[in-house]
Amino acid sequence: MITLHDILTDLTYGEFTHLNIGNFLSEEHESEPDPKSYARFASNINLGLKAIYSEFLLATGKVYIQPDESINIYTLSYDYATTNTSSTQPTKYIIDTVNTPFEDNVLKIEGIIDADDNVLFLEDKFEEFQIKTPNYRSIELPWPNEFVGLLTVQYRATHPKILFDATMLPEDIEVAIPHALHEALLFYVASRQFSSLRNENGQEGNDFYQKYQAKMADVRRQGLYIQKEPSNWRFNANGWV
Repeated sequence: MITLHDILTDLTYGEFTHLNIGNFLSEEHESEPDPKSYARFASNINLGLKAIYSEFLLATGKVYIQPDESINIYTLSYDYATTNTSSTQPTKYIIDTVNTPFEDNVLKIEGIIDADDNVLFLEDKFEEFQIKTPNYRSIELPWPNEFVGLLTVQYRATHPKILFDATMLPEDIEVAIPHALHEALLFYVASRQFSSLRNENGQEGNDFYQKYQAKMADVRRQGLYIQKEPSNWRFNANGWV
């Protein structure tokens, strides 16, 4: 298991060895880690995880939609979830529960099945009865009144967002990423950090981004990931893959 502490440690003794950017390893300093450093790197790590999860299929999710004949475009947003009591949307078509609420973690819609367990055509120009995706998290039904029962939409999911908390313990926060992509994440975070510096280190940010791209290509070439396009999914998978 890779933890947030592992990521911060590797950056401290690796990519950020020569930078004075604020202490965030409590064992290395007499004072407490700088909260601003935590917040900054939590942001960069979240962006790095989203980039990597967008490239490789590392997590999936599924959501249930109750079709309404007055609606033909359905957006996978928590605004339309039945558990969202603060939403003012007139129709809540995402059927979730308090124990398993829908999370706004959609990267790409991958497939849809109907209430009879039939896989529906998604973005297939050769099929008249195809479901389109106007954007990365929306589906458009050609004939909404033809659907009865719940639709199951399965999607590529992003990593849960790492939220900064002054009391957070980095060693207790798991970063769910394959070991093969660990170094790629470090390069991505370093590229953003160095690119934000207004001096000669800005070029070093570009160098780290090139290292990130090279590492991603190397992982892809060696097949050290699950799969990129889940063409034969059956919708019994949920969560990390």
